[in-house]
Amino acid sequence: MLVSPRPFGAHVQALASALAGKPVFWLVIIGVMFTWPILRSIRAERDLPPNLLQNRPAIGTVRAFTLRDQNGDALGAADLRGRIWVASFTAVDCEPMCAQSQRVLTRMADVRHRTRNLGDAIRLVTFTVDPDRDTPERMRELSMAQRAQSGVWRFVSGPAPQLSDVLGDFQVAPRTPQTRVVLVDGDMAIRGYYDVDDEAAVGLLLRDIGLLLSLHRE
Repeated sequence: MLVSPRPFGAHVQALASALAGKPVFWLVIIGVMFTWPILRSIRAERDLPPNLLQNRPAIGTVRAFTLRDQNGDALGAADLRGRIWVASFTAVDCEPMCAQSQRVLTRMADVRHRTRNLGDAIRLVTFTVDPDRDTPERMRELSMAQRAQSGVWRFVSGPAPQLSDVLGDFQVAPRTPQTRVVLVDGDMAIRGYYDVDDEAAVGLLLRDIGLLLSLHRE
């Protein structure tokens, strides 16, 4: 008596059941989910100008600092070391640059969204550059308006002398919002400036974030 061949669909179902029972299968799936958004962003920017990040010397170094975030919690260099982070610069009372400042915050929100699966590997830090008026309460209102997650995207300020020192490392004058953001690596070295008033700069920034992640994992 001949036995009918097992339907192809049944073979597929059996294989799927077998794989689902293997922990390594789920580790692979989780790894793909974690890295896919940033890899997609890097591929999407493949036609951008050639990048020399690997061979580019550090532009500067961010000194040790400790400031306060929108919740009144301390944030300093020790918390950021070992992670890639993006610095931006705004003010609660931003006139006459409110339109530009809002665009920068919108771009930062886009960067956050497109790197959302990178977890602790990346941070966004927005320095509010007018310490006399940028109180934690007002920074908290600003962060809530941007739906910023306090653990990943922090708004920070502090006493004028301390803030002025760290802003100087970024070549930013106090009380001067900026349209450019700064990429900093895990060794607190400045790796690039990006004027996000230009939409193409976000793509360049995302690509360099991906390259830095690759370098850190080597």
